[in-house]
Amino acid sequence: MREVGQAQVLRRLLGDCLTRYKPGSLALIGCATGNGLEEVDPAITGIVHAVDINPAFLEQLNQRFGQSLPGLNIHCLDMETDLLPFSDAELIFCGLVLEYVKPEVLIPKLLQALSPDGTLVIVIQQTRKSSFVTPTRYNSLALLSGFAGEVSVDEMAALLGANGLCLCEMDEVRLNDSKTFLTFHCSKEKAHQ
Repeated sequence: MREVGQAQVLRRLLGDCLTRYKPGSLALIGCATGNGLEEVDPAITGIVHAVDINPAFLEQLNQRFGQSLPGLNIHCLDMETDLLPFSDAELIFCGLVLEYVKPEVLIPKLLQALSPDGTLVIVIQQTRKSSFVTPTRYNSLALLSGFAGEVSVDEMAALLGANGLCLCEMDEVRLNDSKTFLTFHCSKEKAHQ
């Protein structure tokens, strides 16, 4: 991920969201070892929920941030089968997760975890003329191509709307000639607006 610039872009996108929304609570979905948590100011964001399926990644995350983020809550969950154990996230950042977890399963869970006035930010990858998983020197990453899949922008927009989410903004970041990140900024639709 770092080799093709994805980790750096995700960190910057999360940092931009933290600066823009100034959430009191953050949920980082698919957090891995905590890329982007360096951007959290604990004086502003007092609660951080870090969610991933890999316990080894979460142990590394705890070693990196356990002391510097006093409000850190680490959750080892399978996001396709487990419920999120919180419902107060003012910002949920879900970067490059929907390519590996069924969006129609995860989106409703994220909605339940989002505070009433919170913001859900979803980053998906779009490819042009290349395979979904970029070849790198790490052969193990090629294994991801067997269960990773690109998320359709139209299906994503329809799914967000069907779940009562308002798409407030969509941004595009071009990584290289073959990969683009699309960032969806969403909020819960207010009744009778």
